Amino acid sequence: MKRYFLMSLMVMVTMMSMAQPPRDHRGPLVKDNHRPGRPEMRDDRRGRGFDCATREELNMVLHVLEDQPFDDKKLEVAKVCVMLGHFCSEDLGRMARTFSFDDNRKKFLVFAYDFCADPQNYYIMRDVFEFRNNFDEMLDELHPRGRR
Repeated sequence: MKRYFLMSLMVMVTMMSMAQPPRDHRGPLVKDNHRPGRPEMRDDRRGRGFDCATREELNMVLHVLEDQPFDDKKLEVAKVCVMLGHFCSEDLGRMARTFSFDDNRKKFLVFAYDFCADPQNYYIMRDVFEFRNNFDEMLDELHPRGRR
């Protein structure tokens, strides 16, 4: 138990250094030191058009999530990582696959949507779920009918 807490704390401290505000879904974050309309990109993820966590950062988070024995604790840790980190849809999908049940995947992905670097690509989450109706329910929570 102590080991899991220390590993989670280590991830949170590491992720705090790359904390980003949530997106407003109009495009990628533009920092003041960049030209307007030009996204900030990390070297190992160039060409995607948005800023994402590095592969090392993602692998560290995945390792911590896989070490969590229960989905409840895993959900707490994943939410903190998402708030402090900066992940793209593909990364969030990989994180969601570490959960045992679709219900927890859905809870995580609904929460993570506001922090996603590329919410326009959230359609790829269809493959994360075991049952298609869970994906449809997630979409309904994110975009209630009538506002799609």
